[in-house]
Amino acid sequence: MYRNTLLIVDDFEFNRLMLSDTFSDRAVVEAENGERAIEEFERYKDKLCAVLLDIMMPVMDGFGVLEYLVEHNYIEDIPVFIISADTSDKSLSRAYDLGAADVIAKPFNIRFVRRRINNIIELYDQRRQLKSIVDEQNRIIENRN
Repeated sequence: MYRNTLLIVDDFEFNRLMLSDTFSDRAVVEAENGERAIEEFERYKDKLCAVLLDIMMPVMDGFGVLEYLVEHNYIEDIPVFIISADTSDKSLSRAYDLGAADVIAKPFNIRFVRRRINNIIELYDQRRQLKSIVDEQNRIIENRN
């Protein structure tokens, strides 16, 4: 399945707009807090190529969202990028320990952010394709036995 939708989660509309404009070649879904992010994630999970997630938000913070994604085994298939002004060692460690693909500090350079995110999305796409090939080969081998 082809995935081309980004979920952008940030409580500041300006940040969501800036990131949406940066990825205008993709479909974009936005959420203003973690609770809404989970709702949108569940609605679009089969189309998502990545999640861009702020940490400090009302209702549910980004770590709550990340924990939900880990708990439901989504983190292996869809890269999550933490985009936050909080770059303390504690926050960075927690983000990476929970499985974030990358952490991008605010303020950020849009050109570099686009490149980093697109590169990792491409790696995840290739990994999904390889997994599909291996799964198919395993089915063929099992059917022969």
